[in-house]
Amino acid sequence: MAGYPDCRDLTAYNQAILRVDEVFGRRSHRLQKVRELARKIRTGIDAISPFIQRSAGVICPLCENVCCISKHGYFNYEDIIYLSALELKPPALEFGRNDNDPCRFLTETGCSMERSVRPSGCNWYFCDPLLDLMETDPAYRQFDDALQDVAHLWMEMVEEFGGVPAIRDT
Repeated sequence: MAGYPDCRDLTAYNQAILRVDEVFGRRSHRLQKVRELARKIRTGIDAISPFIQRSAGVICPLCENVCCISKHGYFNYEDIIYLSALELKPPALEFGRNDNDPCRFLTETGCSMERSVRPSGCNWYFCDPLLDLMETDPAYRQFDDALQDVAHLWMEMVEEFGGVPAIRDT
């Protein structure tokens, strides 16, 4: 999102975490709606996860070009807002990895992270074979509607957080 720092290096990532923590610490009373939206997002992601997992369970084991790569495994500023709103801490990340290396959270059985707390670059990415399979499923329309609802909640959460005056503004 425009106006938020890029968190792709250790210094920027740690500064973003400190900044968001500071806003939540000092403006907690002004962030109740952000917290409510984050809980709705988590519930929405949890609701669509079985559909994604079912499809990924068919496609991913056959994949020769794994898309669970480092460039999708970084938490951005919006992710830090989301996790902080859920009172969770973003994990320590390994910076300086090649963007095309396997994601550090990828295991033999899939992602080691619960879907609702994965980086948005991971959650919002669907490779073509996965998307093609998902679109043939009769439940796809319901999934797509639910995914759009989550995306709208995400944008509302980020906008609501951005509307809270910065510490130095008061």
